[in-house]
Amino acid sequence: MNHTNQLIHESSPYLLQHAHNPVNWLPYGDEAFEEARRLNKPLLISIGYSSCHWCHVMEHESFEDESIARVMNDFFVCVKVDREERPDVDHVFMDAVQQLHGSGGWPLNCFALPDGRPFWGGTYFRPEQWRQLLENVHQLFQNRYSELEQQASEIAEGVALQNHIFNDQPENKITRTDFDALFHILHAGFDIQEGGLQGAPKFPLPVVLRFLLDYFGLTKNETALFMVELTLQKVGRGGIYDQAGGGFARYSTDASWKVPHFEKMLYDNAQLISLYSSAWLHKNNSLYKDIVEQTIDFTDRELTAPEGVFYSALDADSEGEEGLFYTWTQEQFAEALGHYAELAGEYYGVGRKGIWEHGRNILLRTESDDLFARQHFLSAGELASLTAYCRSQLLKVRSERIRPALDDKILVSWNALMISALVDAHIAFGREDFLQLALGAARFIAGNLKRPGNALFHTWKPGRAQVNAFLDDYAFTCKAFLDLYAITADAHWLAEAEGLAAYVNEHFYDTHSGFFWYSENADNQVFARKIEIYDGVVPSGNSAMAWVLHILGIFLHNNDYVEKARQMISAMENRFSRSPAAYSNWASLALLLTREPYVIAVTGEGCTEMIRELKRRNLPGTLIFGTKTASRLPYFADRFVEGKTLLYVCSGTQCQLPVETVEAAVGLISEGTAS
Repeated sequence: MNHTNQLIHESSPYLLQHAHNPVNWLPYGDEAFEEARRLNKPLLISIGYSSCHWCHVMEHESFEDESIARVMNDFFVCVKVDREERPDVDHVFMDAVQQLHGSGGWPLNCFALPDGRPFWGGTYFRPEQWRQLLENVHQLFQNRYSELEQQASEIAEGVALQNHIFNDQPENKITRTDFDALFHILHAGFDIQEGGLQGAPKFPLPVVLRFLLDYFGLTKNETALFMVELTLQKVGRGGIYDQAGGGFARYSTDASWKVPHFEKMLYDNAQLISLYSSAWLHKNNSLYKDIVEQTIDFTDRELTAPEGVFYSALDADSEGEEGLFYTWTQEQFAEALGHYAELAGEYYGVGRKGIWEHGRNILLRTESDDLFARQHFLSAGELASLTAYCRSQLLKVRSERIRPALDDKILVSWNALMISALVDAHIAFGREDFLQLALGAARFIAGNLKRPGNALFHTWKPGRAQVNAFLDDYAFTCKAFLDLYAITADAHWLAEAEGLAAYVNEHFYDTHSGFFWYSENADNQVFARKIEIYDGVVPSGNSAMAWVLHILGIFLHNNDYVEKARQMISAMENRFSRSPAAYSNWASLALLLTREPYVIAVTGEGCTEMIRELKRRNLPGTLIFGTKTASRLPYFADRFVEGKTLLYVCSGTQCQLPVETVEAAVGLISEGTAS
């Protein structure tokens, strides 16, 4: 470590990983742009994240090579970006590279004019490719600048055009029948053998599975439920799930969920906890319960900060090798489990289906527990005891290995997803500790990541909150606070959600499109602002915000919010109708709006128990909120009776006479739906 560059002053683990490269890296910001203008050099903007395997490879091969670094330093102002810390930067440069090549990925390496507009870019380059590219770009910048300027202008215009969202059918009302056609599009691309969408690499895509679960909830189409269940069971028994320690890797490199890309991300695990919890309410499969509990144990053990919030990710690599921490030779497995190793080896596929590279095994479950128990003449209890012992022993042995690196930055948006996940798990399984974990993280965000005037920061490390929050930070946090309000009846969380939503409407809303910018009006460090509408591995900020406006608008009788959400859905109809996998969160909200929305208002001291039971009943499109005291909120005003817990079933602004049992309230919903 003879070199130290300006990244040494940063807090991002990814940037700090590059602080001793011989490249003179600068963080993304005004200093880098000023340096590029002063020296009249192009910017080299390299984007990645701490748990990215190929980012590490390119660093070791190229950025640690002194001869390559010398070329980079001589010809470019070099900028390193953590895509998770600055997703606004990542979004627009990714759009630029996709415009050039039709695809993208990380590491993302872009060349830009001194004003920040990109003119070329790509992803991973081998050292000899990279060296040649650096030389070529330098020559182009020196001798053909006008051509680069023209290309930069075209790329910037193309990126900006992606924000143009046209609604050519503003009055068209999508129907349940339209969603049947949308479902058939998803079904046609479904992997009937292994679950998930066809092809490889394969991502669990919880947003898509959530839509299928919502579609089943409204239509009772058993094929949709089968698609969800097959995927959850295959994923839960596959190598993508950490069979010893709990938690999910980001994706599988193959079509059968066997070989993961071993990094573990908080956002994946949060959404999958939510999904498995929701699936358990439809089908009480013990696998789902086990996975939720084991994954929460994993996050509590390995991704939880002392302050009660959640770290971002664990690396794929340890000791310079991908997956080394998680895989086992037969000898290691046998030594760990002793005389249980043979039977456990059959259960986890060791030496057979689980075998991978260099004689190592990825633990996976070759069949369902019921089938394995029958084949080996074990009772369900005996198998459960065996697997619990094996997980404990394997985890104990594994804890002595050199661990993958931890990305210990706290991201508001991902923490919000985890808060919602813990609430969902609490609803499904009734564990009070899950709710307390959610409350602890929410209190920390509300107390430490707020800026004046209901604004948020995006990221935090001990003693240092920084980077103005982005749309998904606000949208996911609003949703998380509304989830907490719904299950605790604590109006503090409603007030927090209201304040954040008001801030977004004031500082992010684009009156021309009717959507929200990804970054707030005051932030302008990127060459183009982004309106993010695509639902990928997480919901887009706009689709999540549409959900928030829908919930708040109905509950608070805020017609402006209701109308904004309706217009956003209407403008997106053609997109999610053609490509449901790319806009699944939009489709879920639009699906629920095909029926009359209901509100169940619960008043009285016993409201939280009633609310949890109602939420376990799978009442699609029904908002459920409560109060333990008298309240002036629209659905509670003049409806509180001391000493009683009452349930009011409401449609629009009209509520039926109160009932005193969950069964009676559900009956009123069913009658209204049938009529």
